[in-house]
Amino acid sequence: MSNPYKRISQNRRPVSAQSARRASAPQRKAAPRRRAASTQESSAPRRGMAARERTRFASKRDESLFDGGGTFNPQRYDSPASRRASAGSTNRRMFDDRGEINAYDKREALTQIHELMNEVTKKNAQSLSFYRPDAEAKVSKEARRDILAAAMTDPTGQGFHVVGEELALPIKAILDYEGFARKIYRVRKLAQAELFRIPVDIRSTAWVVGQDGQSPESRIKTKWITPPEWKVTSFPSIDIMDIYQMNFDVLDRAQDTARQEIELQEDKAAVSLIDEAAQTDNAVTTFATLGIGAFEDVRFQVERHRLMVENFLISRAELSDIVKTMSSAVDPVTERELILAGYIGNVLNAQILTAAGTGVEEVIPPGTFYATTGADYMGEMGVRIELFSEPYNKYSHQETVKGWAFIEMVGFGIANARSCAKGLK
Repeated sequence: MSNPYKRISQNRRPVSAQSARRASAPQRKAAPRRRAASTQESSAPRRGMAARERTRFASKRDESLFDGGGTFNPQRYDSPASRRASAGSTNRRMFDDRGEINAYDKREALTQIHELMNEVTKKNAQSLSFYRPDAEAKVSKEARRDILAAAMTDPTGQGFHVVGEELALPIKAILDYEGFARKIYRVRKLAQAELFRIPVDIRSTAWVVGQDGQSPESRIKTKWITPPEWKVTSFPSIDIMDIYQMNFDVLDRAQDTARQEIELQEDKAAVSLIDEAAQTDNAVTTFATLGIGAFEDVRFQVERHRLMVENFLISRAELSDIVKTMSSAVDPVTERELILAGYIGNVLNAQILTAAGTGVEEVIPPGTFYATTGADYMGEMGVRIELFSEPYNKYSHQETVKGWAFIEMVGFGIANARSCAKGLK
């Protein structure tokens, strides 16, 4: 862009005589400056260096296995002898343009084939982002077993501690989706030294779980309740000898064992509290066969207090009554669809949660079901300590056993006893 002020000054008279002579004088081009060249540069012509083409790969591993065009051509294996022999070559790939192995003798060719078979196989080629860009790398069972064996032999114990912490992560994620208690109670995380208290109506009776985690306690005519807190623990253990003899994944087994034990303790405490609260203000409904009539009678005990039932908690044994008697409540087409689907998820605009188990693993006894409101109108589950793990061993008891201690501290409280009702066969 030209200077407008300069253009205006040229149309007028010169500012001075010197500037007028400079403007009228012819323009001379300056001679280019010459650089002092060395004797080597003057004797040999300069050769331009070609820039390396930019490659776009998802990882460095893909770049080492494929060339710029996406063709499988891994980088060649360089030994000290082959590096000296191929010093003048610019092709660092295993195959040349004709598809032959880039080697200077037969021994070098066999070495390249050996390295190719060890590095690239069908098993690890499937995990490459070049074949499956959206696939995540997964650790094989053999690798997981090697990791556990290495953690067992770690003299400092840090390796075993890290493995235990990694096991706790999926357990915490599963609890929110499969935990029976965490679906019907409002889960609240408690901070350090925070008082776990729940506001209640002075006209209703509140229930809490005692410090033993099993015995419910009632609180009447209080503005606040402070439920006690108790520990939920699980101690999966592994004998060192079994690690080298078993034919299954011990890490998955430890996760599954800890999950079942933790969920079972939480569910038993939650259901025992609901059982006591359901018999405080509401009458227990008796029924012969679980059907629409029994559901409506138990739901009425809760909704007469201007509350809405959102969950039905039933045993697996009572689900058979629903399947057998639903023909009288729905049309044949709907009955066929429910039979083919194999499950019933909702009834009377409320979700059905089914608990299964026998013996000590039984959460809801056969012949019993409960109706509850939403978590905002019933109670809370306070979590003081999130689930964590600590390694331990039984060497002091002369046992070659190692394991993890999974621990969490929680508390349960129902602030409104009218939010629960019970049905009994």
